[in-house]
Amino acid sequence: MINWKKITFIFVLLLPICANSAGIGLSTSSSKFFYGGGVGLSFGDVDTVSLSPTVGVNLTSKASLGFMFSYVYRKYSYSQKDVTTNDYASTLFTRYQLTPQFFLEADVEHLNNEFVRGDLSTDRRDFDSFLAGGGMRSSLGGNTSASITVLYNFSYSGNDSPYSDPISIRAGIGVGF
Repeated sequence: MINWKKITFIFVLLLPICANSAGIGLSTSSSKFFYGGGVGLSFGDVDTVSLSPTVGVNLTSKASLGFMFSYVYRKYSYSQKDVTTNDYASTLFTRYQLTPQFFLEADVEHLNNEFVRGDLSTDRRDFDSFLAGGGMRSSLGGNTSASITVLYNFSYSGNDSPYSDPISIRAGIGVGF
């Protein structure tokens, strides 16, 4: 189940930090090339650190194509011992601007997921996913913008998925050049 309070808190907390850092999130369509990405931090029973650099090109004033690499580190705190995992993903995405604020997006993702077994050892599996949805973007001035994207994972398979939900929500700040 999605914890909306945590998502909102993390987004509100990171937005001012990201707004002062070039290259976080997705960019405006007025530039030929864009770069960005995401940074995530979460602490508790499971500590998580994630990095997702993004690069892309605006093919036309409405269509863009990009690539994102993601790395996620997790540390699980069990009573017997701590266990760490590392996930790696590559995503090819395309985006089409419906209006200056709203867009459609489709992603093809390959994820190499490390998971914890019942005996606290780890193992790896590969997952391929197709995601599609849309989002909105708001200019922050110049070539900088804030965006939020909601995607549905059409490859989601319930119990046989590294994701807890077929819905993916992403937010970020971007800079075009």
